[in-house]
Amino acid sequence: MEATLKNTKLEQSLLALEKQERRAFLQFLQSSFFNKREDVLLLYTKWLLEGSLGSKTEVFEHVYPGAPYDAQRLHLCMSYLQRLAEQFFAYRQWREQPGACEVALVQATRRRGLETHFNEALRSALRQSEQQPLRNEQYYAQRQHLLWEEARYDQTRNATAVKNLRALWENADLVWLAQKLRLLCLHRTQEMLYRADDALRLDNRMEHLLERYNLAEHPGVGVWYYCLKMLENPEEPLYFSQFKAPLLAQDGCFDAEEIRDLYRFALNYCIRQVNAGRTVFFHDIMDFYKDGLQKGHLLENGVLSRFTYHNIVAAGLQTGEYEWVEDFIARYKNSLERTYRESSYSFNRARLEYKRKRYDEALGLLQHSNYYDPLLGLAAKTIAMKIYYETGEEELLFAHLEAMKHYVRRKTVLGYHRDNYLSMVRYMQKLLTLNRFDKNAVQTLKAKIVAEKVLMEREWLLEQL
Repeated sequence: MEATLKNTKLEQSLLALEKQERRAFLQFLQSSFFNKREDVLLLYTKWLLEGSLGSKTEVFEHVYPGAPYDAQRLHLCMSYLQRLAEQFFAYRQWREQPGACEVALVQATRRRGLETHFNEALRSALRQSEQQPLRNEQYYAQRQHLLWEEARYDQTRNATAVKNLRALWENADLVWLAQKLRLLCLHRTQEMLYRADDALRLDNRMEHLLERYNLAEHPGVGVWYYCLKMLENPEEPLYFSQFKAPLLAQDGCFDAEEIRDLYRFALNYCIRQVNAGRTVFFHDIMDFYKDGLQKGHLLENGVLSRFTYHNIVAAGLQTGEYEWVEDFIARYKNSLERTYRESSYSFNRARLEYKRKRYDEALGLLQHSNYYDPLLGLAAKTIAMKIYYETGEEELLFAHLEAMKHYVRRKTVLGYHRDNYLSMVRYMQKLLTLNRFDKNAVQTLKAKIVAEKVLMEREWLLEQL
């Protein structure tokens, strides 16, 4: 088989270009300031036209028509294009960082001794820094660069100038605290998930330093501090309140990646509280979901994860906000991945109709859907099971449970969910054959259900007893 250039490092880099970036990269390569090689431009245009580099000989013929095949020459051309792609990525990243260009201009004018230019650039950069909304570690770091440049400039004019050193010192504290606190929050969540041995903790040195600052004035530090205290003290609701209120009020102070982390920490905390029996936290979950939807924090590139979609519906049903849930299901249907759009929509509509006790509508939605995800299919079958039981359709239910059992056993990809669903089916079958007049039998079954470490629909099963 002829060697191809598919899945090479270069092709992976080119595939990482977003659609709107592909023409920008072409212009980048066409500029003689960045690229002086025609063969590099020809190599890229071939990929741009065909979406793939293809075989080595085919690529070589396109780039060097009529020349004898030379693997080393082709490899060198690919290396140049790869290097330029990396420079383009770095340039785009730099341009997207708020204030990066302004800080670089301040540095450049000071080093070149352009006094008037420096003063104008510094004033402009400081003004833009204060006008933009971010007040996170990135903001403090940018401010540190500007204060440092101002201090260096002052010292060239007056060797004894120290007016900016105090501001530099305090701002360095804020940079350090913002970075450390965020890392501690990330570590704490990893520790809870994977029981990491190398426990990192908030030490006395950091606590004393934090006491020097009004955290309400520095949300980039304060929100992360209370987030960490919330994670470390899940039984103390005060820390959650101190975290939640400023986050929802000042979320514009953080970039998209930080917001996703902070919302994830908040939602995971609330879910753990709900799992511990504190169902009032469902309302807090809804506060974060509603705020995240309104401000676009929960969508990435316009797409809402189907898992988030399911979780929002589940929380809304728990708080009884049926009309809001109905509107959400329809409003965000087209924001889902196309593959799972119809199944996710019909499943969640069925959940809503089941809660409203509109059983016929719910069954119709469940029975006319194809579920590509086995777990979603099982969740749909579980709703149908509950409807058959609650409507007294015992014959249908017996057949449904048998079919469900066979389905679970066939699906080898279910992992631990397999045993969980089989246990639920087994207890459901026991419930159907239970002698309700035998109090000892009822209590024995109830005790067994309670004793199961993990069991789907435990609360619903106990309600039936």
